[in-house]
Amino acid sequence: MVDLTVSNSVILGGLVVAFSFAVLWLIGMCRTSQSYKGALQHPGTRANSFLFRDEDLIEHDASTMTLPKAETEDETDWHRMRRWLGFRFPNLPEQLGDLTADLEIESNEDGLKSRLEFSPGKKTVHLTLSETLAPDSVVLHETLRQHALLEDRAAALSAAPMPVWATDKDGNAIWENQASKALADEHKEQMLLALGDAPEPGVSVSTQVSLENPVGPSDLWYDLKAVGSDTGTLHYAANITRIIHAETIQREFVQTLAKTFAHLTTGLAVFDRSKNLALFNPALIDLTALSPEYLSARPSLISFFDTLRDRQVMPEPKNYASWRSQINDMVKTAAGGLYQEVWSLPSGQTYRVIGRPHPDGAVAFLFEDISVEILATRRHRMQMDLRQTVLDQLDEGVAVLSAEDRLMFCNSTLGTLLGIDPDGSFADMGLSDLLAACHSRYPDVGLWAEVEEKITRKSLSSPIIDTVGRPGGDGATCRVMPLGGGVTMLCLTQIVPEVSGMTTADLP
Repeated sequence: MVDLTVSNSVILGGLVVAFSFAVLWLIGMCRTSQSYKGALQHPGTRANSFLFRDEDLIEHDASTMTLPKAETEDETDWHRMRRWLGFRFPNLPEQLGDLTADLEIESNEDGLKSRLEFSPGKKTVHLTLSETLAPDSVVLHETLRQHALLEDRAAALSAAPMPVWATDKDGNAIWENQASKALADEHKEQMLLALGDAPEPGVSVSTQVSLENPVGPSDLWYDLKAVGSDTGTLHYAANITRIIHAETIQREFVQTLAKTFAHLTTGLAVFDRSKNLALFNPALIDLTALSPEYLSARPSLISFFDTLRDRQVMPEPKNYASWRSQINDMVKTAAGGLYQEVWSLPSGQTYRVIGRPHPDGAVAFLFEDISVEILATRRHRMQMDLRQTVLDQLDEGVAVLSAEDRLMFCNSTLGTLLGIDPDGSFADMGLSDLLAACHSRYPDVGLWAEVEEKITRKSLSSPIIDTVGRPGGDGATCRVMPLGGGVTMLCLTQIVPEVSGMTTADLP
C-alpha cells in the first residue's frame, strides 16, 4: 500500500537518540569541570557531582548538562535524571529515598568505563558520575566522527514528513520528531491503541487506522508500524489518506464500469498492467462458461486463456509447445491495437475476439458470439449461389445494374453472348462498359444511347424492348426494365438466323 522504505532511516534515528545521549556525555566528560565540595575523587578520573534533596536537584557542577524535559507536571528531577542516565545505567533506583547505604553502579560500553556513586545523607543524596578510565584518542576521535555523521541524520529524521516517535518499556515517550509533535494527542492515543501491546525486541507489528478529521469531511488514514527494541518501541505513522481516497475512487469507477457493461451481450475481460483480470461482465460468464468464483479470483492472463482452451472455448492450438508463445504474441498484438480474430469452436459456435490496448499497460479483450451472423451469412451465400446457378441455366442473358449504375451480377449466358467476364476483372464494370460490350456485339447506336440516357437520368419508367444486330448477321432481342430503387435489369435473347428457308421453329 505505502512504501515504508524510510523505515530503515527511521531505525537509524533510534540509534541517533542513543548515540546523541552518549556523545553529550562524552563532550561533558572531555571538558574540565569543577568538582563539587566533598566529592569522592580518584587519581586519573574525571567526575561531576549532583546533590538531590527530596528528589529535587539542588546543586551540580555539570555546566553543560541539561536534564530532559519533564513528561508530566509532577515528574521529579530524579526521574528526569534517571531517564538521562538510563541508556548507560539501566538498573537505577526508582526513588532516592529508598537508599539506605552507599551504592556504586558501573558501566563499560564502547571501551568507556564509567561509575555512578550514591552517598545518601540524612536529607540529601550525593551522586557522582565519574570516568575511571579516559578513552584512547582514537576511540574519542571515532566517537566524535560518528556524532558528526549522526547529527545530520538526526536533523533529517527530525524534519521527516511522517511522524516518528520512541517510547521506553513503560510506554513513556522519550523522543519524537516535528511531525509527531504536530499530531493531536487523541490521535496518537488512538494509534497506540490500534497497535496494541508493545512488540518484543526485534518484532514489528503493522496496522491501519482511520481517525476523525477535525478540519475536513473525510477521515484521516494512517499506516502504522511499531518495532520493538531492547530499550522500548519505535513508532512510525505514514499518512495514506490520499491513497485510500484514490483506491475508493478507483473502486467506485470499476463498479460504475461493471454496471455499464452488465447488460452488454459482448463479453468483456480487462487485464491490468500486471496481466491479472481486473474487470469482467456477466456476458463473459455466459460466453465462456467460466465460474464467477474463478473470475473473481483475478486469474492471470495466461491462466485465463489456458482455462478457455481446456473448456474448448477457444480453438485447440496445433502446437501445444508453442502455446504460451502464441498467447504472448496475441497480447502484444492486442496491446498495439491490432488483434482481431474469429474463433470457430468445436461446439459449432463462432466467436469474434478483439483485443484493445488500455492506458497504463492494461489490455481488454472483447468476446462476441457471431454464430447467428455467420449462419445468416452462410445462408445468404447459399442463396446467392443457388440464384446464380438458376440464372446460369437460362438461355437468356441477364445483367442487373445497381442504383449507382454498376454491374451487380450477370449470368454465364450474358458473358458468353458479349464475351465478357466480370468476375475476372479487377475493376467493377459500370453501365458504360456494359453498353459498350453490347454495342460491339450488337451494333445499334440509337438504342444503346437511349438506354444509357434513361438509366443515367433515372427516367426509365417502362420497359424498353427492341431487336438489335447486324444486317444479315445474328441478332438479339433486348429488354431493359426498371426493378425499383434505381436498380435496372438488362436481358438479351439471341435470335438464330434462318437457314435455307427454315425458321427457328423448324429447328430440332
